[in-house]
Amino acid sequence: MTSESPSWRLTAARYTLITLVALLLVAVYRRVLHVNQTTVALTFLVLIMLVATRWRLAYSVYLSALCTVLYNFFFLPPIGTLTIADPQNWVTLVAFLMASVLVSHLADGERKAAAQSERRRGEVERLFEFSEQLLLYDDLRALARTAPSLIATIFKLRAVALYIREQDRAYYSDPENELLPAERLRAVAEETDAAALSSNHVRLLPLALGMQSSGALAMTESSYPEGMYAAIAGLMAIALERASALERFSHIEASREGERLRGALLDSVTHELRTPLTAIRAAATMLLSQPSLADADRQEMYAIVDEESSRLDRLIGQAVEMAQLDSESLQVRPQPQQLREVIDLALEDIRQLLKNRSVEVLVPDDQPAVSMDRELVRRVLRQLIENAAKYSPRDLPITLSSKLTEDRLLVTVSDRGPGIDESDQPFVFDKFFRGKQRERVQGSGMGLAIARAILRAHGGGIDVKSSPQSGTSFTFWLPLTIQPASMET
Repeated sequence: MTSESPSWRLTAARYTLITLVALLLVAVYRRVLHVNQTTVALTFLVLIMLVATRWRLAYSVYLSALCTVLYNFFFLPPIGTLTIADPQNWVTLVAFLMASVLVSHLADGERKAAAQSERRRGEVERLFEFSEQLLLYDDLRALARTAPSLIATIFKLRAVALYIREQDRAYYSDPENELLPAERLRAVAEETDAAALSSNHVRLLPLALGMQSSGALAMTESSYPEGMYAAIAGLMAIALERASALERFSHIEASREGERLRGALLDSVTHELRTPLTAIRAAATMLLSQPSLADADRQEMYAIVDEESSRLDRLIGQAVEMAQLDSESLQVRPQPQQLREVIDLALEDIRQLLKNRSVEVLVPDDQPAVSMDRELVRRVLRQLIENAAKYSPRDLPITLSSKLTEDRLLVTVSDRGPGIDESDQPFVFDKFFRGKQRERVQGSGMGLAIARAILRAHGGGIDVKSSPQSGTSFTFWLPLTIQPASMET
């Protein structure tokens, strides 16, 4: 009763309003403006058309009958009575009534068509919004988890259930309202040629593209037409197929990338190993073939063998490190360490490469110990110092500096070389990337990738700044508190 009362009051108010407006027009034309019968009829028709375009047909038909009575009583002779003396006035009255009803029907049809068009526009907008939201998800699991709530929100449905056949799992917009059990949804999904079903005010649709079904969709029924539910299911089926295709493609691309990286690793290692091996073999051949070689030349050959052997050892070590990083088998074992001591160890490792090279170490004497894996950070420092030595002039110094902030340790290794090309800078930490100076300087392209992986395993990171005017600076950071963790690439 309470829900119907407002509707009855509104209906009564509308009938009262149009009656008063019609009576007001009569009063105006009778007492203020004296117009002819044609003007009165046209005014009544305009009023009827306005009512028909705004409200239901019943209001305009009522107004047509009322205006016919008022037209006869107040404007057709004999005035003041409902009788008609002149037969021509009968024709006028009938024509007015027919025109009023016709205008009511036409205006009501236009109103209904406009309302239908507005509903269709709203439906298309919702479908467009739904398709836009679906495009944001490339992962099948994320799409499956989000889609039911998305459908319920956009289309204002009470509950939605989605069954994914590939996962054999059902997802619900409301976890507390399992619209249908997974077994029922599975049965619908297996019927690829099934049409939309309706059961207990729940609309069931298979999600099929062609003859292949990807799942099923259940939605509480609303006022949408049949085609709307089919459109929602169609968009959902396309989105699921797209996400599945992207997953398959990403797996294929990952496999191809793995093969490419393995091939690049073999090519790089083969090339880099051949160079020191060639030098060692040439020195050994000379020592064996010329027993009477001068002592100075003999010492030079020994030095070549020693230097190239050390280089060969480093290359093999890098290849092993890269394999360990790929298999995530390295472990971070942090202990409080003095940064200056770790820097000294790294400098000692590459003493032969540096020789008489000037290295400035700007580490405060009172800098406290920081938690780190000494051997791993030593490798990072060794790699950065080695790069600075290779890519900068020998007469210019290399600078190592550190800074302690509230939550991390910053370490910078700088040189005054020609810098890294701006187009190369985003890729310097990628595996096997050598850049535009690869022909001038030997290397495997693995060192910086290893350094970044080690620092990430510590919970830190590394960045590069470079320009032709000021050289290159690599800055890495370590958090002041590190939890022991596996190395991740």
